[in-house]
Formats: sequence, C-alpha cells, structure tokens
Amino acid sequence: MRLSSRQWMAIAGASMVVLLVVVYTTVIAPARSRESAAQAQLQGVQLAMAADRTQLTHLDALAAAQPAQLREAFHLAKAIPVGDQTPGVMLELQRLATDADVQFSQFRTISTTPVNNLTATAYEVNVVGRFFDVDDFMYRVHRQVMVSQRGQLTISGRLFALTGVQLALVGSSTAATKAGAASSVQATLQLMAFSENPATAASTATSTGSAGTASSTASTGATGSTAPTSTTPTTPTSSGGLG
Repeated sequence: MRLSSRQWMAIAGASMVVLLVVVYTTVIAPARSRESAAQAQLQGVQLAMAADRTQLTHLDALAAAQPAQLREAFHLAKAIPVGDQTPGVMLELQRLATDADVQFSQFRTISTTPVNNLTATAYEVNVVGRFFDVDDFMYRVHRQVMVSQRGQLTISGRLFALTGVQLALVGSSTAATKAGAASSVQATLQLMAFSENPATAASTATSTGSAGTASSTASTGATGSTAPTSTTPTTPTSSGGLG
C-alpha cells in the first residue's frame, strides 16, 4: 500500500515530535538540572565567602586596634579551638605516644558535655609500653598547657584533663611485643579535651571586631580633642585541667 504525501508528512511530524522529546529528556532536562545544582552550590560558596570577608574585616579592625589581644586569642585557640576537632586530638595524642615510645592502641569518643562557655569532650585512650614510658606519656599530655609560678601561660597543644587511669600488666602479649618490651603495662586513660562552641565563637568575634573598630575610632577622634579610649576584647579563657 502506497502512502499519500499527507500521510508521509504526518509520519515525519510524529517522528520529529518523538525526536524532540528524546532530546529534551536526555540532553536539555539533565543540563538544566545540573545548572540549577551548580547555581545553588555557587550561592552557597558566595555566602560562605561573604561570611569569611565579614570575619576578616572584624579581625583586621581588631588587629589594627589591639594586636596584643589578637595574638593572645590565637595563642589560646591552640589550646581551646573552635569545635571539638577530634581528628586533630587523635593525631596529637599519637604524636605524644610516639615521643614517649609507647604504642597508641585504641581511641574512642565517650561523651560531650557543656562546661560554662566551653564544651568538654571525653575520650578513652589505650597505650601499651613500659611503665615509665607510659608515665612519660601521661606527663607529656599533662604539660600541653602549663601555668608557671609567675602566672605565665605556656601552650604547646590542646588542653587536656586526665580524669581516670587504669593500669594492667600485659606480660608477653602481642601488644607488649609490638611495644618492644617482654613485660609491659596497658594504660586505659580517660581524657577531656576542651573546645569553644562555633556559635559562641562567631558572636564573640563579631562583638570583638565591633569593639576594636569603636576603640580605633575613639583613639583618632572626630575633632582631635577627644581623649583616647580603649576597649579590651573578649578572649577565650582556659578552665580546668591546668593543675
């Protein structure tokens, strides 16, 4: 049966419609979806950049007005950072274990508890080694943050509080063999690491930056006749574990 020209045109039109539907569903729609996702991601990045610029502006104002307090704030942030930063705690304890010549065998998070304006995260750590090496490890953990008799603060890492110790002989076990001793001890330590809440840190940085800007403006004076004034910014303070 021969098809008329009108029938051929109808078939061609239907084929074109099907082709357009296939092109739209396989090419155009996915492209639009990817474009929407990319735009949403771009907006998120732009918002994060705007927040970073605001934070940087506050820090620049504080640095110009009171650099000594800013240095102290960054110094204290080494002992009490923003957020628990558990991977950093693990790496720091691993470094201390290596320095003390003990084997870092287990690490787990127990709990998180608010302490005033800070957050205390409890960890359980197992180390294996000779008794005096284990004692050296605990000594190094304790001396991460020290206060001298003159009140001078020395910070070499995170602020830890040792809340519990359990010692057990492991004899000639595999763990002891790996630790390089025929008769060793296994210490199960309960530690607390302190951190600052991100929301609290953000509000502190905002108020501190505003205070630094106000101090700078007051010190210059609008007419040159205003007496200089200064505002001391709020800085993180360490609490507990400094014995």
